[in-house]
Amino acid sequence: MSDTTADFIIIGGGIAGASVAYELSAKGKVVLLEMESAPGYHSTGRSAAVMSENYGPALWSRLVTASRGFYEQPPEGFTDVSLVTPRGALFLAKHDEVEALFNQAVELSSRGANIEIVSAEDALNFCPVVRSSEFAKALYEPDCKDIDTNALMAGYLKALRIRGGVLKVGAKVERISRTDGVWTVSTRAGEFTAPIVVNAAGGWVQEISDLAGLPYRNVVPFRRTAVVFDPPAGSDVTTWPMTFDVAETFYFKPEAGRIMVSPVDMALSEPCDAQADELEVAIAVDRIERFTTMSVQSIKHKWGGLRTFAPDHEPVIGPDPEEPSFIWLAGQGGNGVMGGGAAARLAAAFAAMEAIPQDIAALGITAENVSPGRACVVDASGAKPVVGDIEQFA
Repeated sequence: MSDTTADFIIIGGGIAGASVAYELSAKGKVVLLEMESAPGYHSTGRSAAVMSENYGPALWSRLVTASRGFYEQPPEGFTDVSLVTPRGALFLAKHDEVEALFNQAVELSSRGANIEIVSAEDALNFCPVVRSSEFAKALYEPDCKDIDTNALMAGYLKALRIRGGVLKVGAKVERISRTDGVWTVSTRAGEFTAPIVVNAAGGWVQEISDLAGLPYRNVVPFRRTAVVFDPPAGSDVTTWPMTFDVAETFYFKPEAGRIMVSPVDMALSEPCDAQADELEVAIAVDRIERFTTMSVQSIKHKWGGLRTFAPDHEPVIGPDPEEPSFIWLAGQGGNGVMGGGAAARLAAAFAAMEAIPQDIAALGITAENVSPGRACVVDASGAKPVVGDIEQFA
């Protein structure tokens, strides 16, 4: 089989594409197409990159649970370094959010997660800069870990090469057609054919679907902004957890001796090389100074990234309802690194027409609740949202 003919073509070389390429390369010949000059340029390289079983919507958080084993004990030879290191996570609840926090705790415990509910004052034992007067309770997740995204990507791509798979960079997709059960994907790096296409193109998934001649799906990119600043003088931030509020209006974490904060903004965007929004930068600073005792003397770095969502914020994984040989792996919404190990196994099972892996199915994940054909994703009107209007996704 030549480098242009494969069993599976995967479009998108971020963490989603690389992980499903790794899984499928054990089942057949894989060609992985990336439009940039290197994989992982967009959202993957701009991720907070932690593994928290409490963050995100229900199905994504369960995919994190199903990914934990791979990240903590990867296959022999996958990597020479640890993929994860201890971090911890702290979730802060105001008085009217305490019930939601307890409900999260019950659900996490049912999955075997290690958690602790503490008072807002006791939360200072984990993160001493929290302004405890703003909150009532906190949930501490000690097993939250930082993920080495570079090592993870390198492991996926190394295994892909060893198994005979092909990575093509600079391969922006220009045309897609299907004849006699075979897809032909024409790119700036050449033409490739396979019976199965996996759409893992991040913010560009709808463009890829359009090129394939499929109906519009509600899987849309949004901008997310992040800011980096220095912690208080003399602070040892190495043991501080990643800290969230339950309402998801901010999160912050130590990063290379500094603090990274996001206002968890969600501005509808065209697929692009996203940049930081100045208003959201100001909001990030305001939230840090309101909800912690830190002050931002100067901004050391700022950036934007795309996060792609379905209206219910849950995964979009599986065969397109119009064409089952076109597999979606999309809608990560910022969960694509931490839940990506299991999401890739799930997408690979659909692509290979296999049963959902048992450990994933045991967590209540079904073909129906992640399907690109579920009601909120399939838009019979074909009406695309207007940039600036996020009501249907909020």
